Amino acid sequence: MKRLLFSALVAVMAIGLLGQSDSTYAEDKYPSKQINWYIHSSAGGGTDIFSRTAALRLRRILKVPIVISTMSGGSGARMLNHMMEQPADGYTIFSLTNSNLATMARGRTTASRENITGIARGCYDPQSLVIKSKGTYKDIQSVLAAAKEKPGGIKVGVAHMASIDHVASYALAQAAGVEFEFVPFKSGGEIIVALLGDVVDMGVLNPSEFMGQYEAGEVKPAVFLVADRLEQFPDTPTAKELGYDVEMATWRGVGVKAGTPDDVVKVLRDAFQKSMSHKIYQSYLADNSMGPESILTGEEWDAFLDSKWPIWQETMKELGYI
Repeated sequence: MKRLLFSALVAVMAIGLLGQSDSTYAEDKYPSKQINWYIHSSAGGGTDIFSRTAALRLRRILKVPIVISTMSGGSGARMLNHMMEQPADGYTIFSLTNSNLATMARGRTTASRENITGIARGCYDPQSLVIKSKGTYKDIQSVLAAAKEKPGGIKVGVAHMASIDHVASYALAQAAGVEFEFVPFKSGGEIIVALLGDVVDMGVLNPSEFMGQYEAGEVKPAVFLVADRLEQFPDTPTAKELGYDVEMATWRGVGVKAGTPDDVVKVLRDAFQKSMSHKIYQSYLADNSMGPESILTGEEWDAFLDSKWPIWQETMKELGYI
């Protein structure tokens, strides 16, 4: 009888241990809970649109909830500071743009390049200066002519000061020998509203940010800061063909806090690669004048960030921010 009781007890303990082992495995397997994805710009901007589009398939691939939240403030400083306070476990990810490198270069956040591991780049978005379709100025030449007549008289909307928007439009002004007044906003969506409301004369935007209003006939790109004319905008000149050697694009990607385990980083990189290869995301790129070359994952994305980091440090010095 004692032997039977002992055998039963052993069997129960074995089952309990087996259940505990399975439970522990389930908790340890990444991902096993909600992933929080933070962006620094407001709704309707290019970074917001990119993040939400990339997340569509990502949720299915990773099979966990992915919650995207805006954490604006300080050109990404608040978001980056929050990232630094979170565990390096892959459950906090964030969108990373040119502007975030500028914020780090200016020392406005506790984060720096070495604190970030790149997951994937999803956008290489052409930079353009946009005007109202039926506004005061009919093209970029008329804008520049007015700027020459009245230095500082042309108001240009940019998403944050010391951002890619600010740097790009400043570079064009320098090349053309004019002065603009820069008006900062929180996102491309806000710039569109300001442009349509005549708060600014021109806005620095990407196709992904102005396509809706362009198709509605409300705005049009005056000039693109790319090497060649875009197929979707054959009538819009490039700065280079007008004699201004200015070429810039907004890139957007995803990162995690450095120190995140390698196996977790691999899961995220593979998942983003798969998500961005899907026809939904590829259509998003094509509809916004971007190609598959926009996508970089893994070490290529990290190497890209490494190459841009010293450039942004030097640019911030030139603009007097450091």
